[in-house]
Amino acid sequence: MYRGSKRRNAALAIITFFLILSMIGPHTVNREKIKNWDNETYWRINPSGVPPDWYGILRNLPPTEWLRESFKDGKYVFYYNFHYSASPQEILIITNSTSSLTVKIIPPDKREYTLWEGPVYGTAYPRRLHQTFLKIAEEKCNTTVSEGDILLKDAYNVIFSKPKKDCFEHPDFLRGTYEIVVEGNPAFRGDEEIRIRLVGKTYGNLGTDTLGRDVWAGFVWGARDTIITAVLSAAMLTGIALLLGTLSTISGRMGTISDFVSKLLTVIPALPAAVVLVILASRITPDYTLEINPLTLSLIVGILFVGNTSRSIKAIVEEELRKGYIESARAIGGDTPWILKKHVSRVLLPYVIYQFSISVPSLIGFITLLGFFNVAPGLNWGALMSQTLRTYGKYTLAWWQVVPVGTAIELIALGFIWLTKEIEDEFLGE
Repeated sequence: MYRGSKRRNAALAIITFFLILSMIGPHTVNREKIKNWDNETYWRINPSGVPPDWYGILRNLPPTEWLRESFKDGKYVFYYNFHYSASPQEILIITNSTSSLTVKIIPPDKREYTLWEGPVYGTAYPRRLHQTFLKIAEEKCNTTVSEGDILLKDAYNVIFSKPKKDCFEHPDFLRGTYEIVVEGNPAFRGDEEIRIRLVGKTYGNLGTDTLGRDVWAGFVWGARDTIITAVLSAAMLTGIALLLGTLSTISGRMGTISDFVSKLLTVIPALPAAVVLVILASRITPDYTLEINPLTLSLIVGILFVGNTSRSIKAIVEEELRKGYIESARAIGGDTPWILKKHVSRVLLPYVIYQFSISVPSLIGFITLLGFFNVAPGLNWGALMSQTLRTYGKYTLAWWQVVPVGTAIELIALGFIWLTKEIEDEFLGE
């Protein structure tokens, strides 16, 4: 009894947590991120395909961050506390100023290196100036590197390493506070928008995908489109199955039609039918994506899984109608609808709750599968797992895109399995 109580409490805790996440979580996400999910330009200032910040803490990797600044003597000075085991990927200069900029970085040893010199049209990417890094590498590392090395390897090693031979390939990092000084020509007045973003090797709670998109934002937002849709689908499944299964036992045209529909839904293959019905029920947006009402999607998915449950309900009803107390109810004048409502419904209720519980995790998996193949519209967990595949036609080993979703689905399934076990023990005689 004690073990069952613990299992029930754990199941309710897991289910409640994910329901709250699916309902409240999306309100904690910047909606601009979701609105611009497929806009590559929006994510250009994020690192591409990097792990979460907490993983970076374990590996001592530099996170992505905005730098604090001060304005003095007509210059903007930014401060970067570098204490990591790897150099950042890029130092972005973002401005609305029309002045020509000179950007210098001053390490703790007070040497000075020029990262950028010239106009900036919105955002400057110093790493794209290969000659700058080639010159610094030759001066500081006493080595010659190729433009391909600057492009493909950690170019900022030459900035954050101590001066030594071959500091590009084998840096000995100089840790401490770095100053990044931005000067303007003509000189700044102090009302310009000058920002520096250190593009590190980690990002946020769940990292980024190959476009630099925030996986955490997609995970939290996708929880709603996945879990709520699955719960609604399960509710519609059990409700329609209860109606069809019960009506199938009634003689007459209504019973015949219900029985035929029930049998038909049993043999229809769910996945191909879902693909066709979702496409037919969706509209194509101007950016060529499918858009469908969540209730419509829930109804489609729920109906496609009605068959077996409705047949089981019919069998239960027919078995119950053969029992002696039903004959007694008929003898005193009770008709079939009254008997179904008054007596049989009490037997069906635990079974319907049981079917709802076992349906939710299955439907979460099915909706995730539809999303993985870009059939279920919206940003669900399946779409999140497959976004790299859908973007570039290949899949990279980015565990932070797959493991959180897989773990969440497994936990939800475990919670409902424990809950169904409790229902079995309580109502179905086990």
